[in-house]
Amino acid sequence: MLQKYISLCLLPFFLLAAACSISPVDEKTLSADTAYADFAGIELKLNQPAPDFTLLSGSGDMLSLSDFKDKQAVLILFYRGEWCAYCMDQLDNYQALLPELEKYGVQLLAISPDGKSAIESTRRRFGQKYIFLSDEKRVVAGKYNVGNDKNLPHPSLFLIDREGRLIWYYASISHKVRPTASQVEMIIRQKFSLPGE
Repeated sequence: MLQKYISLCLLPFFLLAAACSISPVDEKTLSADTAYADFAGIELKLNQPAPDFTLLSGSGDMLSLSDFKDKQAVLILFYRGEWCAYCMDQLDNYQALLPELEKYGVQLLAISPDGKSAIESTRRRFGQKYIFLSDEKRVVAGKYNVGNDKNLPHPSLFLIDREGRLIWYYASISHKVRPTASQVEMIIRQKFSLPGE
């Protein structure tokens, strides 16, 4: 009887988790050859230097995009915040992507308007291979033109090569539909070769 009661109590949490799972992007809008945004405003050009920035990381250090130049490629993920169940599901989904990113020499930078304590909390939740950055004043979201009218970033991804050039992006107004780990892996494999190849 107790077990049945516990199951009934937990049911709303499981339903909420299922209801807040990201949906994959339609394959027609996802290509390694073209950037995609379903809203106006992103004026960044592919194969041009990505806008540099310096932000506070979840480990308490100041980190710049230029710190990675000539060392690693970077995948920037803009998300709305720790409070957003869809964002947390996306980050959880990308756990499976992290070994693939590491294999191809790509560092994931997850940027949100969250303050220091929230990004520290998210970092503890997801571990060391993510780098979480606080864009509390939305300066970087502004540089990449992904801000919405609620002063939150649209969920988006920007891929930057080792030379610091923007080579691909996907940005959408939908907070429910986002590229999944397997879809991003497909892009990474098309954009980069393995070391030694």
